[in-house]
Amino acid sequence: MISPMQSESFHLELTSLSDPGRVRALNEDAVAVSGAHRFAVIADGMGGHRAGDVASHIALDWAVECLSTLAHAPTAPEFATKIINEANSAIHTKATQELGYKGMGTTLAMAIFGNKRVTLAHVGDSRIYRLRNGQLTLLTRDDSMLNDQIEQGLIAAQDASDSHNRHMVTQALGNHPQVTAHVQEEELCNGDVYLLCTDGLTDLIDEKDIEHIIDALKTNLPLVASHLVQLANDCGGYDNVTVALARVLDTPPPTLAEKSLMQRLFDWLGL
Repeated sequence: MISPMQSESFHLELTSLSDPGRVRALNEDAVAVSGAHRFAVIADGMGGHRAGDVASHIALDWAVECLSTLAHAPTAPEFATKIINEANSAIHTKATQELGYKGMGTTLAMAIFGNKRVTLAHVGDSRIYRLRNGQLTLLTRDDSMLNDQIEQGLIAAQDASDSHNRHMVTQALGNHPQVTAHVQEEELCNGDVYLLCTDGLTDLIDEKDIEHIIDALKTNLPLVASHLVQLANDCGGYDNVTVALARVLDTPPPTLAEKSLMQRLFDWLGL
């Protein structure tokens, strides 16, 4: 049974992986994780030519710079909102002042870990999940036309994969002068695994398959990341696919030197 964190100090394992997929030459996703500053951030850019790539990296670079000074910042929820608003302004300004970047935008999802709690924030349709007690839970709501139609009963959830509106976001960083950041906090529990991902993963892989892969391989996060990305590519790889993973532990796991040969083999296999 997973239990709440017992101390202010906890161990955080992090990994990330981004891939252009099988169809697109340019990867417009961006990702960063930091164990020292305890955060994970992903962005999925959109726009013609290289504009999406520019937008996602503006958002990512701004978030990383700000999160690296979190010790001097206000509370995490306020800080997350500030990051999103300022990144939105920076992208919108560039998009309106430079013709080649007109219409560019990006999603953003981030997790900030600290003091037994995690702050989760997002804009767009990049998602954040949490695996706890073997159960995967979606913690974010897509800013998408498809999601609005499902909630309004205009389309059945089982028909969502065939909808022409599945990739139409209702808000993204840079599209408008103002943006509404979705920010929430929750208590951390020992053994929690958080997944941040772009729609290049969730458009192609069923949530039950994602749940199974994370739960089966959670002691080896790089292996989880590679399996998820590979499966998305095996299913067509129609979009860039990016994942960031964080595992929360009360105490650090044994070092490689402390593990037996058999334990190392099991870790490599994800057993």
